[in-house]
Order: sequence, then structure tokens, then C-alpha cells
Amino acid sequence: MAGLAVALTLGAGVGVVAATHPGSLDAATAPTAPATVTVTAEAAPAPTVTVPAPPVISGRAAVATPADRFADGTYLVGTEIEAGSYSSPGPAPGGNGHCYWARLRAVGASKIVADQLTTGVARFTARKGEYVQVAGCEFVQE
Repeated sequence: MAGLAVALTLGAGVGVVAATHPGSLDAATAPTAPATVTVTAEAAPAPTVTVPAPPVISGRAAVATPADRFADGTYLVGTEIEAGSYSSPGPAPGGNGHCYWARLRAVGASKIVADQLTTGVARFTARKGEYVQVAGCEFVQE
């Protein structure tokens, strides 16, 4: 009988603990599930890109100003080079040692109006509507 009293007392004590602390006995006997934690990372901000605005186009072609300095090539006077007097100090460094210039008509049987091949200073006057051809030197308007 004493064993029965101990069992009842012990059972009553367990019942009191279970009533005052619900889940305390279940926690000790029940298996625990693994905890899952979800962490959401913030995305890095997108880099800032600056793009220049497109050029404004008016629909008109830019008008080139005739040059007052030129070298090797053939030029239309009044359009590509200015009309007027030009001079050159002589052949370009590193060239063949000669400077050639020619004034040319736009049309006609003989296109050469005047020309010169020199190893020194050169001068000519270009007139509007003619062509000027230069090789081996640079001319500057006077």
C-alpha cells in the first residue's frame, strides 16, 4: 500500500506540473523539428549611366569656310580656298626638294593658266572660279 501511495503522490505531482507548465513534459519527450530561417538580401543598386544627348540637326548642311592655308592637292578658288595672293617659303621638309603650283581653268583646251616648279620661295594670285594645284609645299594667304 505504501507503494500505491507513492505512485499516486508521484502521479499527482506530475499532473500538477503539467497543469501549471503546459508543454513542459511534451517538450522533453517530443522530437524537435529543425528551425528554418529565410533571409532576403537586398539587391545592389543599379549603376547610374549618363548618356549625352544626341546632337541637334537642323536639316541644313554646314557651310565650309574657304581655307586661307593649304598644301598638296587641287582646290576650287572661292569655294575650297579663298581668292587672293598666296606665298610659300619653299619645299616642305622631308619632301623631294621641289615646290609646284599651277593655276588651272575650269574648262578649256589648255587648262594651265600659269605654273611654277621651284626649290625656293613661291608666290601666285588665285582668282575665283579657277582651280589651284599644289605639290611639295604649303601656301598661306598673304
